[in-house]
Amino acid sequence: MKNTIILILKGLIIGTGKIIPGVSGGLLAITLNIYDKGIDAIGNFFKDVKKHFLFLAPVGIGIVLAILLISKLINYSLSNFYLPTMLLFIGLILGGIPSIVNEIKHDKSFKNIFILIIPIIIILLLSSITNCFNNVGPKPVNSIILFILGIVDAITMIIPGISGTAILMMLGYYDIIINSFSTFTNITLLTFNLSILIPFIIGLVIGIIILAKIISFLLNKYQTSSYFAIIGFTISSILILIKIVLQNYYDLSEIIIAVILLVIGYFISKKLDKIS
Repeated sequence: MKNTIILILKGLIIGTGKIIPGVSGGLLAITLNIYDKGIDAIGNFFKDVKKHFLFLAPVGIGIVLAILLISKLINYSLSNFYLPTMLLFIGLILGGIPSIVNEIKHDKSFKNIFILIIPIIIILLLSSITNCFNNVGPKPVNSIILFILGIVDAITMIIPGISGTAILMMLGYYDIIINSFSTFTNITLLTFNLSILIPFIIGLVIGIIILAKIISFLLNKYQTSSYFAIIGFTISSILILIKIVLQNYYDLSEIIIAVILLVIGYFISKKLDKIS
């Protein structure tokens, strides 16, 4: 029971991070020490249905609860307390880095260092592209487009360090999807929300299943190199998040609160990692 509650809490953190622009849900899964377990459970689900279901179900419940119930709170927090909110999640990411480093501390070959650098370059380039197109206006919406967007979002969930929210904002579809999630309990909008969410979720699930098998293979066959790549994604994501939050001016009181939340996020992540 205790382990189930911890998994739900981790799912809540991952789902909440999924909503925040610039934060990678996959990266949070890594720093909370459930990424490789999740990939293995999805990619090999039918090899041990009971075991994998007991792992995936609570995490999935946490993610869904976060998206449905916390999306309004996150939107409010980002609008009114942007720096503290962002630093809390940067702290959550930082808290999981030591456990990742422990996976590769005995192997620092030139090949793996090169593998570490490549994700940094990729994420920085993607960030530049996002910045160039982040003012793109609303786009036409239909089931095929939403299905493809679901697959795109699956890619960003499985590949650590890439923010699905940022990509959706770049493509001009973030608002309609996040609003459909945040107003899902509104009965008067239920039909409209389902027309948006069903094709999106179908694409998301299919994308996750296919990509999970690929990532599971890489983690099993090339574990050390995979972790070097993950650290590269982690470093680049933190740099981009810091760059984003430093673009605004903040009051001293807001900075102090944000730093406190950064530390709190760090220790929450470390504590959850130890418990798991």
